[in-house]
Amino acid sequence: MGLAPIQRHRVPGFRLLLAAPVLFMLGASMLLEDGCAPPSPRSTWDPDSIADAFAQPSAALFWPGLSRSFLVDSGGSLINGLWDVRFAVAADGVQGGGPSRIAYEERWRPVVRWTRTTGDVRWWFEAVAFPARSGDDSVLAVSLEVRAVNGGASPRHVRLAAEMDSMARPPRFVAPDGDTPQPRVLAWTRGSSRDSACGWSDAGFEGARGVVDQTLAPGATHAVRFLLASHPLPGADFVGCARMVHAGRVADVRREWSEWVAHGTHFELGDPEVENALRAATVVLLACRERWRGTWYPIGGPFHYRDTWLRDGARLIHALTLVNHVDEARDLARGIASLQWPQGAFLTQRGQLDGTGQALWTFEQAMLRPAPDTAVTRLAKQALVACQWSEWQRQLGRSTGWPYGRMMPFADPHDGELAQAQLVGNDLWMLAGYRATSRLCGAAGLRDDSMRVETWRAAYAADFAAALARRGARDVPPCWQGEGRDWGNLTAAWPSGVLAPADPRCEQLARRVWGEVSGPGLTCYGNRDSLHTYVGADLAMWAMLADHPEWTDSVLTAMLRWRNASGATGELFSASHRDYGWNLPPHPTAAAALIALTRNAILFDDGDTLELTLAARDRWWKQSTVRGAPTRWGVLDLSFTRDGDRARWNWTPVPVWTRLHLPRGTAVGGTVAAPLQRTPNPRWVLAPPGTSSAEVSLTSYAASR
Repeated sequence: MGLAPIQRHRVPGFRLLLAAPVLFMLGASMLLEDGCAPPSPRSTWDPDSIADAFAQPSAALFWPGLSRSFLVDSGGSLINGLWDVRFAVAADGVQGGGPSRIAYEERWRPVVRWTRTTGDVRWWFEAVAFPARSGDDSVLAVSLEVRAVNGGASPRHVRLAAEMDSMARPPRFVAPDGDTPQPRVLAWTRGSSRDSACGWSDAGFEGARGVVDQTLAPGATHAVRFLLASHPLPGADFVGCARMVHAGRVADVRREWSEWVAHGTHFELGDPEVENALRAATVVLLACRERWRGTWYPIGGPFHYRDTWLRDGARLIHALTLVNHVDEARDLARGIASLQWPQGAFLTQRGQLDGTGQALWTFEQAMLRPAPDTAVTRLAKQALVACQWSEWQRQLGRSTGWPYGRMMPFADPHDGELAQAQLVGNDLWMLAGYRATSRLCGAAGLRDDSMRVETWRAAYAADFAAALARRGARDVPPCWQGEGRDWGNLTAAWPSGVLAPADPRCEQLARRVWGEVSGPGLTCYGNRDSLHTYVGADLAMWAMLADHPEWTDSVLTAMLRWRNASGATGELFSASHRDYGWNLPPHPTAAAALIALTRNAILFDDGDTLELTLAARDRWWKQSTVRGAPTRWGVLDLSFTRDGDRARWNWTPVPVWTRLHLPRGTAVGGTVAAPLQRTPNPRWVLAPPGTSSAEVSLTSYAASR
């Protein structure tokens, strides 16, 4: 999604739901009551020690499936698009400024901290989000603790004010959800009334504003706890939430998120930054899911993009599959399947015709890895209807005699290419959808249908090649007519697979796009200062498949660099100002791109050959293990290492050939022991089906040429 004005067109029956924010504090000031798990010892990590690439700090507090999320903004306020909760701090009349960092624990786990300073007094905030009343609840609650610590040698008079207020068309959210509560509801509750309110504090606040005044002796601490809800709740519900002390809530949330992430693929790369970045990305993907009437849907973000875009949902589902959150991915794929139009197309946002191909690609990615799902036959039949719709479109275009009549029709996506034209990316994605449909039909035992779709795909691919020749471009243009921004055309080699990685047009495209930013890395969008976090990731995948691992690594390095203190990134930002404006992190497609690029650099299974260590970083070769990685041939474990001039691999055997990619800058040295086989490329070795280990001697790649 680009910076163009967003057209909000809701999927029929699908609600827009936004977020109400949260704050929190270190430690607990209440005793545990009956039924509450004991808290873990308070961690002492300092949020200001966590790296943040951006000038404006922020963080998200969310929970999978719930319909709103909380934004902690750069001023330390909590915002939900309808109202905000502001916290003013002061010591001896000195007002505190905003936080310099708003960080997740270990830069991935959603235990959020930030600090503010007023002279000798430091204010610690800690917050976690959780379902307010039960695991099936639709209301998100936040436990926030604010702790003032006097680090000076003299007593200090401290003041904390917490105020709720409505927001008149907040610029941060494209489409706020619902209406702002009435003033009597937009208030704190003591919990003694059945009347609804939006928050509670152990300081006994009532009304929209509450104030705590306290004199702190040197070295003394004073803590105040708050509870906030994404929707107004009766006071009794806040009292129920308050029965577990803040530290207990933190311990529960920490455990839940740790268990969710641990359920997926386990990466031990000897590279903590990458390992935690993968965890942070997984957290974003798990959270950017919404449940509506029992069906799960992917959303474009927890705040201003809280809607379903197939462009983003397809990537989110694919990445969840890659890291072994297969059940979650398949639930989302079934949600996407419910959005098919009667004619057969999939369209969730006006003019974005690439959605049909993306939906079909999503079905294949989620339903065939690590083994065909029970729903594969139903989805294969839906995919067939979509391909028939595409063939109908192509037939209509063919009958017009237009030069590009056999391509997808004119469209204005209000996004991406920012052009009114026949978009090349629509055809690339539709061709990917044909391939996916053929695979789905094959897995469902629909052989005749599979062959029929392959015939359609061959004809479509030939028409695409002819159109590309007619266009006369040296690479792959965004549009068949006129000009547009690079977007869907960047998928030419992967994931569409329409052009082979060795096709000169792919390299020309990469060189042109990266030439605008002085080399491989994040691509620009609109101008050189506006960097895009994920749209160029497909070029990095092309580079990997074209045996340019150094270019892939440059892109991954840039993606790792441009993350905030919660380990997330947004979509677009200014490189010079390090500012993302209102295009708020986290963005699930950026998270999905990081997961896909890292996982595929180690293990790639999109073709008919298993590829190992395509673009493994030098650091990973010291000793790496990947456990529980879903592939088209089952769940795999893999370990690889380099010891001097020897490289070794051990992996779960598969019924297809495996191509082993040697460490960067090396080639095969000497003979290769059976059953391994050399290839024309000295950087690759082939292992026959059923092989589970390999060892290869290495020499310098330059010396081998």
